[in-house]
Amino acid sequence: LCNRHSRLDVLNAAYDHFERLGIKRVYNAGNWIDGEARFNKTELIVAPGLDNQLDYMIDKYPVKTEIETHYIAGDDHEGWYQQREGIEVGKYLQNRAEDAGRTDLNYLGYGEADVKLSFGQGSSVLRVVHPGGGSAYAISYTDQKRVESYQGGEKPQIELVGHYHKFNYGYPREVHTVQGGCTTDQSLFMRKKRLQAHVGYSIIRIKQDETGAVAGFQVQWNPFFDRKFYE
Repeated sequence: LCNRHSRLDVLNAAYDHFERLGIKRVYNAGNWIDGEARFNKTELIVAPGLDNQLDYMIDKYPVKTEIETHYIAGDDHEGWYQQREGIEVGKYLQNRAEDAGRTDLNYLGYGEADVKLSFGQGSSVLRVVHPGGGSAYAISYTDQKRVESYQGGEKPQIELVGHYHKFNYGYPREVHTVQGGCTTDQSLFMRKKRLQAHVGYSIIRIKQDETGAVAGFQVQWNPFFDRKFYE
């Protein structure tokens, strides 16, 4: 949000869809505001400053009575404020949202966070992660190399991935990895870097057995192909 290429129409359509399906929990893998850097200032649609960007998000980010949004902060965009000013930007957003009467935004952590999915006699780990670096020519490559880099015992069973503005599903080292797409069109920076934006959102259905292990996994990708909203 706060960039003139952001797609509030897609974001609202996503939450309308979630509500119709009875989904209670949404995960946001970071970059919920555009932040401020030398190369994006001419694309911002709010006045300079962290508070102005957060106020815009609190006002515009969809609110649904039965839905909670669990989010991490990326190490870029909103993370630029954390790097420069030393403020824990994700926690600051949650506090500011609560002061405005919103209790649906739940901060999980900076960069990545693990969520325990308990079922039956056990559980599985869902990791929400906002990696760094640029997109690879093969969309799946970054997920493969990241999962391969984990030390023994560190692998999650599911990983939701932000940062790359892409959709992809993979299964490296028996980890279900999902790049969830984005709700912003291609910016000038992305245009210059020849980076495509996969505009849309993902719906995931997970089946766990009595031990808590992931026994079934289904991803539904909901794409938007152009810069105009359609149903």
